[in-house]
Amino acid sequence: MMKRSTRSSPEKRHCHKRGFTLIELVMTIVVAGIIAIPLSLTISQYMKSVFKAQDYTMAVNLARAEIERVNKMPYTSMVTASFTNYQGYPYNVTRTVTIINGTPSSQNSLKRIVVSVTKSGSAEVLANFTTYFARNVSYGL
Repeated sequence: MMKRSTRSSPEKRHCHKRGFTLIELVMTIVVAGIIAIPLSLTISQYMKSVFKAQDYTMAVNLARAEIERVNKMPYTSMVTASFTNYQGYPYNVTRTVTIINGTPSSQNSLKRIVVSVTKSGSAEVLANFTTYFARNVSYGL
């Protein structure tokens, strides 16, 4: 009696191997690309909004700091001024003083003070605060 070999021929062994075909790999890459493009755009927009929010927060804080600085000034020292790289930050602050009532030399006057903050190199106003200061002005009866 003849003994049968338990080994299979090379052709038969090849048929039983498990793995991915080239078409399956290409389709996986295509599907991953289709998913990755919108995901990367969403992440990009998110990062832009985070940086924009940081700019707005810094601008509001600098505008508040300037308003507080003006609050501590004598009335006659409240004049229009511009500051570049305000307090060492890359933001420009503009303080515009307008006399609403009276004259600069009169005893009774009202000033409107507008503080605007822009990022250095940009014209976009990030924060704009307005306040009023009165000297010897009576309101009401």
